[in-house]
Amino acid sequence: MDNKRKLNWGIIGVGNIAVTMAEALRISPVNHLFAVASKTSSKARKFAQKYDVENILSYQEIVSSKNIDIIYIATTHNFHYSNAKLALENGKHVLVEKPFTVNAKEAQELALIAEDKNLFLMEAMWTRFLPSVKLLKKKIMNNEIGKVKQINISFGGVAGKKYKKRLEDPSLAGGVTLDLGIYAISFACYMLGELPVKIKSMARFNELGADEISNYMFMFPSGCLTSVCTSYNLKMTNEATIYGTKGYITFPDFSAGQRFTIFNHGGTNNIKDVKEFTGENHENGFIYQVEEVAQCIQEGKLESNIIPLKETIAIMEVMDKMRREWGFVYPFE
Repeated sequence: MDNKRKLNWGIIGVGNIAVTMAEALRISPVNHLFAVASKTSSKARKFAQKYDVENILSYQEIVSSKNIDIIYIATTHNFHYSNAKLALENGKHVLVEKPFTVNAKEAQELALIAEDKNLFLMEAMWTRFLPSVKLLKKKIMNNEIGKVKQINISFGGVAGKKYKKRLEDPSLAGGVTLDLGIYAISFACYMLGELPVKIKSMARFNELGADEISNYMFMFPSGCLTSVCTSYNLKMTNEATIYGTKGYITFPDFSAGQRFTIFNHGGTNNIKDVKEFTGENHENGFIYQVEEVAQCIQEGKLESNIIPLKETIAIMEVMDKMRREWGFVYPFE
């Protein structure tokens, strides 16, 4: 691809998350939102008018368009697999909103199709690309708190009315694990550069049968233990604390925050030094992932090193295992 040409995007689904993506594409000088598609034509028209999108297409038209380089899947979780598969089979690069799919089997199938057709494919785990998160990982990798032995994450809030149906309904692949829990799991894996080898979990379910509150415990190959508590119906501190042998780090608003603090104790019970660090994130955090996608495609890469497909699939396997422990199967699986 000519590096001077903008990457033309199509978006399937025009819900809340698509709004953030549309705004990010307007900001990015190397990306352009060419078309949108929705099963609800009135929503598509309203969305297109607001974001100056020239083309409103059907699903088949958007994946068949010769003018589009990449499709962003922004539908509800239960449709990610079928929508992404349609785009890949029609020769389009694809960015899939998290969770990538509903289960690992679907994720593996998409990865195989992308490989067979020589197409770029990525899960939109946008938080990994934030400057603050990259800076935090650098501090950990530089051994600034010593060997990491424990990570605690609290991540939850009372969902607004516009999110309720999607979160509560099992037929839409609802539940807190696929929606919020995945951020915490991915965060821990990214910070450690590892995948968990031991997994224990439990969940509290809503009246429809989706997980409302979920708790997970992981052990990683390095020996690090991780504890996660997450909910879509309970206000939590939304903080990650990372404990090492020489100090610990507190990261308020860990999923998208800019500031974190390192407390150095040198292996004692006394804090010897406290330093605050800031990674300046753009107001629209999606800007970093869309620029990563554009760079990867322009360089001929089929996946991103920051969120490779192998890791995406492995994290789906972690969530599959936890749901099996709970006896939680989506009605369409």
